[in-house]
Amino acid sequence: MSENERLPDDAVTSREGLVSQLRELEAFVQSYADAGEALPPEATEMVERLREIVRALDGLTSSLNEE
Repeated sequence: MSENERLPDDAVTSREGLVSQLRELEAFVQSYADAGEALPPEATEMVERLREIVRALDGLTSSLNEE
Protein backbone atom coordinates (compact mmCIF):
# COMPACT_ATOMS: atom_id res chain seq x y z
CA MET A 1 0.00 0.00 0.00
CA SER A 2 1.51 3.33 -0.97
CA GLU A 3 1.77 6.30 1.37
CA ASN A 4 -1.09 7.99 -0.48
CA GLU A 5 -3.44 5.06 0.07
CA ARG A 6 -5.14 4.12 3.28
CA LEU A 7 -7.54 1.50 4.46
CA PRO A 8 -11.12 2.10 3.41
CA ASP A 9 -13.27 3.65 6.12
CA ASP A 10 -15.59 0.64 6.12
CA ALA A 11 -12.65 -1.68 6.89
CA VAL A 12 -11.68 0.47 9.86
CA THR A 13 -15.30 0.63 11.01
CA SER A 14 -15.67 -3.15 10.71
CA ARG A 15 -12.57 -3.71 12.81
CA GLU A 16 -13.82 -1.28 15.43
CA GLY A 17 -17.16 -3.08 15.48
CA LEU A 18 -15.44 -6.41 16.11
CA VAL A 19 -13.37 -4.90 18.91
CA SER A 20 -16.52 -3.47 20.46
CA GLN A 21 -18.24 -6.87 20.29
CA LEU A 22 -15.17 -8.52 21.78
CA ARG A 23 -15.15 -6.11 24.73
CA GLU A 24 -18.86 -6.74 25.32
CA LEU A 25 -18.33 -10.51 25.24
CA GLU A 26 -15.36 -10.25 27.58
CA ALA A 27 -17.46 -8.20 30.03
CA PHE A 28 -20.26 -10.75 29.80
CA VAL A 29 -17.87 -13.64 30.47
CA GLN A 30 -16.33 -11.72 33.38
CA SER A 31 -19.76 -11.07 34.90
CA TYR A 32 -20.46 -14.80 34.87
CA ALA A 33 -17.07 -15.52 36.43
CA ASP A 34 -17.67 -12.86 39.10
CA ALA A 35 -21.00 -14.50 39.92
CA GLY A 36 -19.27 -17.88 40.24
CA GLU A 37 -21.11 -19.29 37.26
CA ALA A 38 -19.50 -21.27 34.49
CA LEU A 39 -20.07 -20.66 30.81
CA PRO A 40 -20.20 -23.45 28.27
CA PRO A 41 -16.78 -24.17 26.77
CA GLU A 42 -18.12 -23.04 23.40
CA ALA A 43 -18.66 -19.52 24.74
CA THR A 44 -15.08 -19.30 25.98
CA GLU A 45 -13.84 -20.64 22.65
CA MET A 46 -15.94 -18.07 20.77
CA VAL A 47 -14.32 -15.23 22.72
CA GLU A 48 -10.85 -16.61 21.99
CA ARG A 49 -11.60 -16.97 18.27
CA LEU A 50 -12.82 -13.38 18.13
CA ARG A 51 -9.58 -12.28 19.80
CA GLU A 52 -7.65 -14.18 17.14
CA ILE A 53 -9.62 -12.47 14.37
CA VAL A 54 -8.93 -9.02 15.83
CA ARG A 55 -5.22 -9.84 16.18
CA ALA A 56 -5.13 -11.10 12.59
CA LEU A 57 -6.81 -7.92 11.35
CA ASP A 58 -4.31 -5.83 13.30
CA GLY A 59 -1.44 -7.79 11.77
CA LEU A 60 -2.87 -7.43 8.28
CA THR A 61 -3.40 -3.70 8.78
CA SER A 62 0.17 -3.29 10.00
CA SER A 63 1.61 -5.19 7.07
CA LEU A 64 -0.47 -3.22 4.57
CA ASN A 65 0.58 0.06 6.11
CA GLU A 66 4.27 -0.94 5.89
CA GLU A 67 4.15 -1.59 2.14
